[in-house]
Amino acid sequence: MSVAALAAGSLILTACGGSSDSAGKLDGTYYIKDVNGTSKLGQLVVKGNSVSHHEYGCEGVYEKPGVTSTGEFNKDQSQIIWTVAGDDTRNKRTGSEPISTSNTSISISGSAYVRDNSDAGKALLDGFKTKCAK
Repeated sequence: MSVAALAAGSLILTACGGSSDSAGKLDGTYYIKDVNGTSKLGQLVVKGNSVSHHEYGCEGVYEKPGVTSTGEFNKDQSQIIWTVAGDDTRNKRTGSEPISTSNTSISISGSAYVRDNSDAGKALLDGFKTKCAK
């Protein structure tokens, strides 16, 4: 699957998202470059109170993510509690992490993930596509 297909799929997820709880306004897909100090693309997918985190390398963008974690927001949405860390020992998403949110981003432990359909998100995905095409 290409980065473009990932982006298109995430737009569909965003359009189909919808929840009656307060986390619904955060529904969507968010990205960060160089996740956890690596050259990988980090993807955060929010649907209601559920959160999944994926890491992609250039070669992995066409397959499944190299690292995946799942979790959920706490009641006041000030933390993500990671419930499944996956089986990859490189996974850094364990326990709970503090978050802050805006209309276009979610910051986890100070690292900002930008919404895929924001200007910053589009620029980040374009940059990753360019980097991986080399």
